[in-house]
Parts: sequence; C-alpha cells; structure tokens
Amino acid sequence: MTDEAPGPLIWSLPEPPGRPTTSLSRAEILRAALTIADAEGARALTMRRVATAVGASTPMSLYRYVGSKDGLVDLMIDAVYGEIALPPDAAEWRTGLERLALSTWTVIQRHLWFGELVHTRPPLGPNALRYFDFRFALLEPLDLSADELSLVTGAVDGHIFGAALQSAEELRMRSRVGLRTDADLAAAARPILDPILSGDRYPAFARWFHARTGSGPADPVAWTLACLLDGITDRLGLPKP
Repeated sequence: MTDEAPGPLIWSLPEPPGRPTTSLSRAEILRAALTIADAEGARALTMRRVATAVGASTPMSLYRYVGSKDGLVDLMIDAVYGEIALPPDAAEWRTGLERLALSTWTVIQRHLWFGELVHTRPPLGPNALRYFDFRFALLEPLDLSADELSLVTGAVDGHIFGAALQSAEELRMRSRVGLRTDADLAAAARPILDPILSGDRYPAFARWFHARTGSGPADPVAWTLACLLDGITDRLGLPKP
C-alpha cells in the first residue's frame, strides 16, 4: 500500500461559498485544528478529531473546505507565520535577524507542533511569504550569494525549529509518563542515575553532573542563537553591529 500523494497547496483552491445548512468555514476548521494541535501535539491532529470539534457529521465534510489534511496543514503553518511580529526597526542585519528569530521562537513555543509539520508542506502561504520576503530584504545589503543566504537562513531556522522539536518531544514524554514538573522528572531519573554517578566508569560525566548550579542563561535558545550568529558573522566576514 503506497502513501497518499501530497495534495495541492490550499492557496490554489478557492474557499467554496457557504451553505445554508452548515456554519462550517475554513476559519472555523483552522481554529479547531490549532486548538487540538496546541493542546495535544501534531500526532493528535486527525480529520476525524477536527470534524468532531466543529460538529461536522463526518471528516469528509471538511474536504470541501480544505481539500485534504495537507490543505489544513497549509493553513496551520501559515497561521503561525502570521503571528510572528516583524521587527519595526531592522536597519542593521544582525540585530534584525536576531530579533526576528527570537520573535519566531516566542510564537513557536505556543505551537510546538510547528517544528514537526513545517517541513511536511511547502510554506508558501501569504504570511510565510511576507516573513521570507522581509528576511531576505534584511539580508540583501550584505551582498551574499543566494546560496549563502540560504545557508544563513537555514542555520537559523534549523536551530529554532530544532528547539521546538526537542521541546515537543519532551512535553510528549512527560505527558505520557505523568512527569509534569522538573522535580518529578529528577525523582524518576534518580534510580537510573545513582548507579552511574556512584561508580568510577564515567568520572567526567559525574563531575559535570554534580557541579551544575542551574545558573545558566534564562533562555538557552537565545544564547545559542547569539553564538550561531557570531559564528556566521566571522565565517562570512560580515559587518558587526
């Protein structure tokens, strides 16, 4: 059995007119899908769940509005891009790119499923294109080649989306095993760690573990982003702020 072929982009399918017998719309379907994914993650997102949430009789009722699940994912991805605030004073490339990335991270933390779904569909909706156009306009004065621009933006996206994936997986694990707090997680890990830390097979690991103070940066994602941009600046010989 082969996988279903990817559906067309939702932007090529005009929304059908409403019907007097239903209040369904793309906007209502999108709201329901976002609510499910935000609360339970990408794996919980099914057409049946969304149909139930909007009061549709069957999942097939949704296809008239979104074409397929792919079309629904198109709308969801673009909705997240639409929440990202573009820096109003982004004259200097490094500051502008860093602010944009951190704004992206702030939004994605509300939608951790985004890291799982963003590469499953071409992000070519109006909000995504607005975001990309702003970012490339910000970097154009650097006189980099198109391939170099792709490397820079890909590195930043990889870091931000990777952080979202890591957070989503940890959240899923904690929910699955009932470890809601850091204290719960530490207590559950203790029986596993104690034999490792009490032996002499991994001395450097044990020294690191016991020396931790928890006094690192408030946002490790922002700290790593700054390091990443420092490296890009030096590697490509870009102007420093």
